[in-house]
Amino acid sequence: MSKETGFAAWLDSRMPTLKREWNRHMAEYYAPKNFNFWYLFGIFSLVVLVVQLITGIWLLMSYQGSAEQAFASVEYIMRDVELGWIIRYAHSTGASAFFIVVYLHMFRGLIYGSYKAPRELVWIFGMTIYVVLMAEAFLGYVLPWGQMSYWGAQVIISLFGAIPVVGEDIVQWIRGDYLISGITLNRFMALHVVAMPIILLALVVMHIIALHDVGSNNPDGVSIKKYKDKAGNPIDGVPFYPFFVVTKIAPLVVFFFVFCAILFFMPEMGGYFLEHANFEIANSLKTPEHIAPVWYFTPYYSMLRAVPDKLGGFIIMAAAIAILFVLPWLDRSPVRSIRYKGIISRIAILVFAACFIILGYLGVKAPTPGRTLLAQICTLLYFGYFIGIYFWTRYETTKQEPDRITMNGGMGFWKSMGALLLVILMVVLPIKAVGAESGKSCGTIDCETFTAELTDYPSLQRGANLAVNYCMGCHSFKYSRWERVADDLKIPHDLMMDNLVFSGQKIGDLMSIAMPADGAKEWFGAVPPDLTLVARSRSPEWIYTYLKNFYVDPTRPLGVNNKVYKDVGMPHALLDLQGLQECAPGAVIAANGGIKRDLLTGEDLLDDPCGQFKLIETGSMSEAEFDQAAYDITNFLVYIAEPMAEQRKHIGRWVLLFLLLLLVPATLLAREYSKSIH
Repeated sequence: MSKETGFAAWLDSRMPTLKREWNRHMAEYYAPKNFNFWYLFGIFSLVVLVVQLITGIWLLMSYQGSAEQAFASVEYIMRDVELGWIIRYAHSTGASAFFIVVYLHMFRGLIYGSYKAPRELVWIFGMTIYVVLMAEAFLGYVLPWGQMSYWGAQVIISLFGAIPVVGEDIVQWIRGDYLISGITLNRFMALHVVAMPIILLALVVMHIIALHDVGSNNPDGVSIKKYKDKAGNPIDGVPFYPFFVVTKIAPLVVFFFVFCAILFFMPEMGGYFLEHANFEIANSLKTPEHIAPVWYFTPYYSMLRAVPDKLGGFIIMAAAIAILFVLPWLDRSPVRSIRYKGIISRIAILVFAACFIILGYLGVKAPTPGRTLLAQICTLLYFGYFIGIYFWTRYETTKQEPDRITMNGGMGFWKSMGALLLVILMVVLPIKAVGAESGKSCGTIDCETFTAELTDYPSLQRGANLAVNYCMGCHSFKYSRWERVADDLKIPHDLMMDNLVFSGQKIGDLMSIAMPADGAKEWFGAVPPDLTLVARSRSPEWIYTYLKNFYVDPTRPLGVNNKVYKDVGMPHALLDLQGLQECAPGAVIAANGGIKRDLLTGEDLLDDPCGQFKLIETGSMSEAEFDQAAYDITNFLVYIAEPMAEQRKHIGRWVLLFLLLLLVPATLLAREYSKSIH
């Protein structure tokens, strides 16, 4: 007879299935006692899935899925929706976090043999989740409708055209049009928001059910079902709830600490989580200098580029994923865990991990002959692991598995650190050998250093004044509003209206200009780009250096050129401030970064015909004053590219402080529950 009373009894009498499934998968599901660090990533992946679903729903409330409005709606979410930037950054950070924890979860399956009998179906469901997750991520990657979204989709979709006979029809079917267009964007949004999440959730449920039917694996790879107590429960296991749930709160807090540190302090993650090119609106007539998918696809993209033939590359890329599905039948070892496998298996898994990381790195870099060769070697080693495992696992000498799980097994801390160091060396050394970057950071020269000061309001106010008076004759700031700028820069509204806001515009309007697109294209050869996000797509250092490096060039239609942006099509807008410069012979920078000098006289070799500038027409500012003006304009552009940057950091400090405080009781609670486990 049930001892439950009140609401619990009422619910149980009307829906007993709910309690039965709770007991089966949580309260009465026994998991091995010796779960370690690697088993956290399955929990983390479920948590990130929830984060993605919740933030995705919130984003959809303000997102507009059309080619004309998609990019602007994302900026509207970032700038005008109250705390919308948190939702967007959480979703973009969550996308990368999802793949990080999934890759580590899969690696745990590889090292502990979680794919071997009787868990083949668990592994297949997991791999299917991985494939659907990649499809979901690709569909979502297109939705912001930035440059890399558009061109990344162009490259990936065109791969299907390599399929003989039906390839072009498949490409057209995926796009829904002859070109990637608003139709493509609409169908991708439908798939990303509705179809793929339903499939993903269904697969996750089946993955968990299949896992709980056969029981969880553990670092020793031995079953806990052999030895049971009088009640029929495994001696070497404990109920998943509350023991494992409570003890994993502390690691979950640590995970959220790292997650929030990225979200609030480095959401772009150096251009890997949010790519710089994606801060420019999609333009089918302007191809990015280097097209690459987002980082979590790049291992397979490297394999694609490593094969000269398009169809061959497509087959290799598809085979790299497909071969994971048959891994349970390739591994013939009598033991599951890497703890008891032979030396070949241990070395091979480390080489495999290093190769996968190298391929991921090479995929985000522009190809060179050396990088292509390294990608080809790593691709061979990747497939060599799966082919070779069928042979070496049948003959290598293994250790004797224990009869029951061990609580102090494994390599230990120092051996684990040694293995990690070995992987790092195997990654870094080959990359160093082929990964040297060529070219300058700012066109034909290196960028000057620049540090933004977003709390220097006088600088921001001067920069706003200069930007409006000298830049907005041609360039708009159409994703930002006058009122937001006035409030953030502490400019009174009446002063803003009288001195900065254009005639006919209101304080709450977007900062647009009246220049017609057709006229601009006729005058300059192309419509001047909007400057709202230029500091994020180009970098502040690039802008600062660019503003200072105009020089006279009679061969150009407008009479000027720029060392940062060669053959620039715009006039020198700050001419009356800086004056006009012309090229003069200057020193040549040697390969080691020094200045080349004459060996006899020790004087600088002035072999660079444009190594320095000479002022031939003075402006209204001195050189120091113009440097400050260029700084102020750049500082303002950094602010307007992400006006919530200071608010983001301020909120982030409080969030991280809260998580640190939460970690204390979570750790103490986990310690108490761990006593009963051990």
